[in-house]
Parts: sequence; structure tokens; C-alpha cells
Amino acid sequence: MTTIERLTRIENGWIEIQVAVKAVIKSQTRTNGLIASLAETFGHYADAANARTVRLEANLARLEENLDALIRAITTEHSNGKSKR
Repeated sequence: MTTIERLTRIENGWIEIQVAVKAVIKSQTRTNGLIASLAETFGHYADAANARTVRLEANLARLEENLDALIRAITTEHSNGKSKR
């Protein structure tokens, strides 16, 4: 193999490496975009879940208040007119 052939072979190897590196960079860029999109989607799901939790807690608080009022009303009606022993 002549010097020119060796240099040509080395040069072609470098070109192949550059092409491969560009493909890896393109793949990494796409992967980073997908990860960012996935993280944003998870964030939306978490926000929606938090909003549902807040609404559920508010509904439970109202239910407890209504239940307490109902218990007080029943207790008052049940004890009305009866002597306490």
C-alpha cells in the first residue's frame, strides 16, 4: 500500500467517523426533545392530579360538615323532650 492509499484510507475513516458523530448528535437532539416533551406531559398529569386532589379534599370537607350538621340535628331531635338519665 502506498502512502497516498494509506492517507486516503485514513481520510475516508475520518469522514465515516464524522458522519457517525453527526448521526449520534442528531439522535441525541431528538431524544432530548422527546424527554422534554415527556417531562412536560408528566407535569400536566401531575398538575391535573393535584387539582383533583384539592377538589376532592374540598368535597370531603363539605361532606364532613354536612354529616356533622345531620348528626347534630338527629341528636337534637332525638333528645328533644326526653329526660337525660
